[in-house]
Amino acid sequence: MRFNVSFLDPNDYPEDQKRLVDDFNSRLRDCMGVVTALGKEYHTIWLVGRNDLKMTLYRSTGVSTVKGMVDMALRHVTYDKFIETYVDTYVVDRAEAIQKDVKPKVIMDRIKDGDLYTIDYMRMDDEGTITWHQMAFALAGEPRDYDKFILAFRDVDKVVRKHMADKLNLREQLDIVGALCRDYYNVFKIDLDTGNVMILKLDGYVTKGMDKPGDKLYDYDTLSKQYVRDRVYYEDAPAMYDALSFETVKKKMMETDEYVSSYRVLDDGEIHYCQFTYIPVNPANKQSGILAGFKNVDDVVEGAKERENLITLAETDIMTGILNRGSGEKKVRSAFAGGKGGLFCVADIDSFKKINDTYGHFVGDQVIRGVADILREESRDKDIVFRLGGDEYVVFAQGIPDEKTGRKLTDRIFKRINAFNIPELGEENFSVSMGAVIVHPKSEVTFEEIYKLADACVYKSKETKGNIITYYEE
Repeated sequence: MRFNVSFLDPNDYPEDQKRLVDDFNSRLRDCMGVVTALGKEYHTIWLVGRNDLKMTLYRSTGVSTVKGMVDMALRHVTYDKFIETYVDTYVVDRAEAIQKDVKPKVIMDRIKDGDLYTIDYMRMDDEGTITWHQMAFALAGEPRDYDKFILAFRDVDKVVRKHMADKLNLREQLDIVGALCRDYYNVFKIDLDTGNVMILKLDGYVTKGMDKPGDKLYDYDTLSKQYVRDRVYYEDAPAMYDALSFETVKKKMMETDEYVSSYRVLDDGEIHYCQFTYIPVNPANKQSGILAGFKNVDDVVEGAKERENLITLAETDIMTGILNRGSGEKKVRSAFAGGKGGLFCVADIDSFKKINDTYGHFVGDQVIRGVADILREESRDKDIVFRLGGDEYVVFAQGIPDEKTGRKLTDRIFKRINAFNIPELGEENFSVSMGAVIVHPKSEVTFEEIYKLADACVYKSKETKGNIITYYEE
């Protein structure tokens, strides 16, 4: 929409007023594009010099999205610097493409004939809220006579979201079906009211009585029971009868937008892992039906096992099989950060160098592994046991509140060490000195602080021969 605007003719005014007339015409020319192209819909508007790209703030309504923009424009007074920083800071979708779309040359080409050029994007404000926004560009004047263009911003969140919801609803549903058909070898659509099943894709195992994809309808419970009988591994069958029942599926779909589970199948005498996924066609209206997909996940399971094995290997001390120093320290630090308390204990084998020098490293290694086994076996699953290195270990027994309770653990350890037999040592045995600290829950402590206190107690224990533990006293 454009308005008829009349400029003043300088020739109609005295010579001493012509400069004022020119200034008036210039201002009118600048704002004309704002009025005609943008009106009152945009909360922040700048005039940008066509040649020098300098920005002048024309209008700001003071809405929450404006302050950061205005401050940014004060730091970057030219359009090219401002818009590059703005996109990097606020735009969260297609930022790289939008950077190209807002280059000065691109803008000039788009608006040179008097057209309005707009770009819609998602904007994240300083508080992390994401909304739909629009930036608009227009000439500040007529195409044949202008020296500025307009840069304007507005919040179009409600309008865009409504438009997208209306326009994309069907496409999103088709995308869901397409994604399932790409990733799953068997895909079905199920009517939640009747329990009728329609086949959308059938590239995997075909249950007895089923035909090719089409409009033919099947009874869901009949098919699911037949599938479990013919296909599912016998150990998993009882659970799968319930998991795949129509009542269970209906209940799950009322509670969540995705129902997923894994199970095993028996195929030509081999066990394989499979997964089913149930999702609504339209989450906003689950009565429109649900989709069910079935696929083989052997690769995923094996990949997970391999990753688990690699993680375990990376965390394990090769000689003893307990945690190594890096992983052990990390777990203790995490426990401290989470406010966990308990018994922190450092154990050191007495006169270990003498054992190595006298009986050899083979015997020394047996001692190191033996102590590690005893510490692990006498500790609970939730306790953290690791080798610091050499002949030194750490046990963090979570939840042990005091020395009396802690001694129940260490007494068991010492009893096992006294009974530990290595034939090469003959009648000579080895002992372990310990230092312990009770860490109170939610204490703001570091690993280094507690280790230093416990290690000092170890040296105190070594002053007495035998299996001794010394507790730190605050």
